[in-house]
Amino acid sequence: MHMTDRKSQVKDHWEREVCGSRYGTGGAADRKHFFEEIERARYKQDYMLRSFARFEEARGKRVLEVGLGAGTDFIQWVRNGAVAYGRDLTAASIYTVKERLELEGLSADVAQGDAESLSEFPENFFDIYYSWGVLHHTPNPERAFAEAYRVLKPRGVFRIMLYHFPSVGALLVWLLHGPLRFRFVGPRETYARHVESPGTQVFSVCQARSLLERCFRSDSIACRTYLGSGDLLTQKLSARYPGRRWQLVQALYPRWFVRHVVGHRFGTVLTIEAVK
Repeated sequence: MHMTDRKSQVKDHWEREVCGSRYGTGGAADRKHFFEEIERARYKQDYMLRSFARFEEARGKRVLEVGLGAGTDFIQWVRNGAVAYGRDLTAASIYTVKERLELEGLSADVAQGDAESLSEFPENFFDIYYSWGVLHHTPNPERAFAEAYRVLKPRGVFRIMLYHFPSVGALLVWLLHGPLRFRFVGPRETYARHVESPGTQVFSVCQARSLLERCFRSDSIACRTYLGSGDLLTQKLSARYPGRRWQLVQALYPRWFVRHVVGHRFGTVLTIEAVK
């Protein structure tokens, strides 16, 4: 499939459901409560996120977040006094984030944009480039990494999260949509077909480092893996997994074994920090 077509599919997927929005209830009735619920759920599920992002270090710094979803992380940058810029591929996300900023009486530069083409920004512009769980959806992550490097200042910090492979979560997706349905395709292809937007990619630590080393110095790159909600089956299931059968699977899932025996080495969450 042509990359332009794939990107259109990715955009269409996230226009239909802003990332993170399924954790909010109440809808239009109480938007403040809606966003509060999303925020509580996000930092419970992604328990490693706050310590990785270090929002409090951004005061007075120019920060670009790429891929905003419901804006939960973006609002942290603004609350902590960053000069914050946000870009997302979808109009739905931008509308949601602007609403959220308005509810809190905050302002920031928020607009639609493409991780692979940040031409509106000059070179050496940002102190921090941040993207959590986004760049594995864009068809050409290498181009996105190059753009991140370009817009960062010298000594600027690049902080992202990508989906990791091999992982418990990838194995579960492969088993569910592969052998258990008598479909014998590889785990990467299965993940691309069935996890979130079409074409979702996964990266080993070596693959991620190899791509980043085309821009960033090798000794500046730090990678770490964590068990995420997809590995522990603690996430709120999407419409793809309806019914009590899946609730029962979640209830009986051996989380203790996954946490204490399998461990973070085979987690889906891969955090990466690099310095320009």
